Order: sequence, then C-alpha cells, then structure tokens
Amino acid sequence: MVFHHFRDYIVCIVFLVLGIQGYAQNHSISVLDSITDQLRVEGNINKSIILNKNALKAYTRNSDTEGVINANINLGGLYWYLNDYKVSLQYLENSENLSEKTKNPLLLGKLFGEYGRNYASLGLLNQSNSNLNKAIFYAKKIQQKKQREKLLFYYYTWKIANFEELHLQDSADAVQKDRKKLVVQPLTYVYTAERFLSLKKPDSAEYYLNKALKISDQYSLYQKSMTFYAFGKLYFLKKDYDKALDFFNKSLVIAQKLSRKNDEKNIYKFVSEVYEKLGDISKKSEYLEKYIKIKDSIDDAEREALVIPVKKIIDREKRNERKDRIQLYILITIIIMLALAVIFGLRQRYIRKQKEKEAIITETLQETDKLKSKLNNSLDELTKLASTNDPFFLMKFKEVYPEFYETLVTRYPHLSPNDIRFSCFLRLNLSTKTIATYKNISIRTIESRKYRLRKKLGLPSDVDLNKWMMEL
Repeated sequence: MVFHHFRDYIVCIVFLVLGIQGYAQNHSISVLDSITDQLRVEGNINKSIILNKNALKAYTRNSDTEGVINANINLGGLYWYLNDYKVSLQYLENSENLSEKTKNPLLLGKLFGEYGRNYASLGLLNQSNSNLNKAIFYAKKIQQKKQREKLLFYYYTWKIANFEELHLQDSADAVQKDRKKLVVQPLTYVYTAERFLSLKKPDSAEYYLNKALKISDQYSLYQKSMTFYAFGKLYFLKKDYDKALDFFNKSLVIAQKLSRKNDEKNIYKFVSEVYEKLGDISKKSEYLEKYIKIKDSIDDAEREALVIPVKKIIDREKRNERKDRIQLYILITIIIMLALAVIFGLRQRYIRKQKEKEAIITETLQETDKLKSKLNNSLDELTKLASTNDPFFLMKFKEVYPEFYETLVTRYPHLSPNDIRFSCFLRLNLSTKTIATYKNISIRTIESRKYRLRKKLGLPSDVDLNKWMMEL
C-alpha cells in the first residue's frame, strides 16, 4: 500500500493513535510499514520517525506486543539512515527484549536484519553476518512471496558487501547466486557492474549499468542513486570526468534527499577526485572538506554507538562464561555424587561380602568344631579299643580313616593283618612306648616290627615311618 497524499498519512495516524478495534489490530503493522517505506523513499525520514513514535505510543497503550516490536524496529532502521547508530541500537534492543513473545517471522527477520545493517556500518562484519544469517532464516519463513523476496534481497546484498570487505570473494559469489534466484532489481546489475569496475573492465560494467538504469524507475530512489553513483565511477575510470561529475551530482541529490550520509560521504570523495583531474583545485578542496566534515561526523557517531554492541558482546561473553561455570559446577557435583554413590555401593558390597564371609567362616568353624569333637570322640574310642586289643579296633578304624585304610591295602596288598593293624597304630600317632604297653611287649620288639614294616613298604632308612603314615 502506497500513500501519495498527506490526507492518507493523517488518516493512518488517526487509526494508529486511536487504535480502532478490528482495524488497528489486524492492519496497523502492514499500514505502518507501508507509510514508513513511502516516507523514507521520499526522503521524509523525520516525518517517518514521528509517525512510528506515535504508533509506538498507541501500541503500548493497547498492549499490542507485536506492534511495539515493529515500531521499535522501524525506528531502529530510520535512525540507522541518519547514522545515529546509538539510538538505532537502543530501539532494536527494545524490540529484542520483547522478541521472545512473538514467533512472527517478519518481525524477527526485520529485527536481525537491522542489527546486521548496524553492525556492518560499525565495522563489526562477523557479528553482522551472524545476525544476517538469522534474518535470512526467518525471512524464508514469510509466506507472502513479495515481502519475503524483498527482505531476502536486502539481506543477501548486505552479506555480499560484508564478504567483499572481508576479502572472501568465494563466499560473496555463493551469496550472489542465492540473490540471483530472486526478482532482478537495479542493485543486482549495479553490484555485477561494480565487480567489472574493480577488474578494470568498463565495457562490461556499462552493459550492466544500462540494464540497471532501464528498470530503476520501478524501484526506490536509493536504487536509482546507487545506479547513478556506479555510472559516475564508470566514467571516472574512462576518464570522461564531465560525465562522471554529472552522474555523481545526480546521485548526491538523491542521497541528500534520503538523508543517506554515508552515500554523501562517498560521493564527496569521488567528486573531489574528479575536480582534481579537471584541475579545479578550489572545487577539489571544497568537496574534500565536505567529505572530511561528514566523515568525522559519521566516525563520531560510530565511536559513540560502538559502546552498545561491544557491551552487548562482553555481557554475552560473561553470561556464557557464567553458564559454562555453572554447567562445570553441576558436572563436578554430578561426578562427585556418582563417585560417592559408587564408593557407597562398593562399601555396601564389601560389607555384605564380609558378612557373608564371616557367616561362612562361622559356619565352617562350627562344622570344624563338630568334626573335631566327633574326631576326638572317635580317637578316644580308637585309643581305648587299641589299648585293650579289642577285635573291633580295625572295623572302627576303617570308619574313622577310610581313605588311609583303602590307600594302604591297595598300594601294599602283601601286608599281613598284623602289619595293617600295626600301621593303624602308627597312623594314630601312638608312640613306641605306648604301643609296647598296649601290646604288653618290649620296646625293642616294637622297633623290630617297625624295621620289618619299613622294608615291606620299601622305605629308605632316613624316612620317618610315623610321619610317612600320617601323610599317607
């Protein structure tokens, strides 16, 4: 929607200020943007600022969050045109603080796009590209094709300029391909021509500039201004200084009307160089002085505005550091808790195993005690049977020491019953004297029996017979 009459402008303000139900809520954003663009194209930046400030008050009064966001973004863009980057960034921050309350891709695209333009103007090219990437992401989600392609064209254009200033020509060319997929505008041809001018190929540049000039009336005054500016550089390269001056002046008139001080600055510099080539030193100095004056003004504005993004970057770094530190503390705490849990688990397992082991040992000791008690009772009984030469001695011995008895008779089948009985006495670890007493015979006789038994068993003389019997 384009408003050519002041009456339409007043009508829109009435709608915005009064916030009429059913109109202001549904259409005020698109109407505001339409009039803002129209006033800006006509060079009425201050009128556009007043319009958006009034709209901002109306949106705030009506609690229209998206309207507030949009008006702040528009004001950020308008102050960027005036090179008042500090104020521009302040309005953008106002929008950003509310951006979590909207999912409108148009608003989010515009917000990050304006940030991208500001950062590019302040020389923060990487930050600019980062914001332009976000702007492009959201712009691609806009359903209305004309609106979508309009914003994408601007964002691609700024990215191309950033990459060229960073001397990343391959990246610039890649973005250029994306921009060529959109509707061709004068700036599309102008940037192609600029490339040929940098390669000192004026004929190719002129071809594309003529194509840009042919369609320039269909687009904004800014695109026409940039077309005239590129023609000025073309004729400067061709050393046709009068034509160069004519085109630079045409571009300057539009730049002044649009309050584009950066464009004015660049034109003043070229005009100064043109007059130098024409030998007009007075005019050269006049325009050089204008160039220096406006450059100093812009530089001061940039220095003042740089405080905001630098502070923002520092604050973000601090937040990230704080976030990383908190995450580190959480990670350390989790590790410590896991370690304590593992230690506790291992300790509980150790205690459980110790208890199980103690229970097994206790049970084993109890069983051992039972066995010892049983064995002691059996030994006592065997000893008693042995002392009385009881005929049941050998039967009882087999019950108590079955393995010894089986091994002995199996390995040495030639042993006599008396030899086996005597071996059983030795297995009970009875002394020679005790055996002699039980048998009622002399110790010498017992020693003789030991000697004969050793020979039957095939044992050397140095082997202790009693110990051998105990280990069999």
